[in-house]
Parts: sequence; structure tokens; C-alpha cells
Amino acid sequence: MLIPFWFNVTKGLGFGVTASTEAEAEQLLRQFGYPPKEVQFTNVVQNITFAELDQKHVVPNSGPMVVRGVWYPRHNV
Repeated sequence: MLIPFWFNVTKGLGFGVTASTEAEAEQLLRQFGYPPKEVQFTNVVQNITFAELDQKHVVPNSGPMVVRGVWYPRHNV
């Protein structure tokens, strides 16, 4: 089963990933070079919804949450 995750970070908006586990989600992010070296993850929200995210920037610039991969920033389509 796929789970949407939101990774909060020390600087910036964060990262959105859909994967089977949190470890897999973090691995997908790292494949794209996220987070940059000067940024750390602060916490992870599991089962995030678009309603809970920034409506002016994150939501309009996201890929679909139902597809495995990094959807914010958009890499999964």
C-alpha cells in the first residue's frame, strides 16, 4: 500500500513523497539529492493530504500523490 509522506525541513517548504514505507520515501528523496547538505529533516507526516499543505505554492506545483515517487518538488510524472 502506498502512503503519502511530507518531510518537514529546517529551511524551505519541505518535500512530498509517496512510497510503501518512510525509509523508502527517504531513499527516493535522496536519489534526487534532497535535502541539500545544509538542510535537515525535522519531522515526517504520514498520510498527508493536499488540504494540509500550502495551497498557494505546494499544491499547485505538486505531482499526483497517488503515484509512487517524489511529488513535491514534482518528479513523479
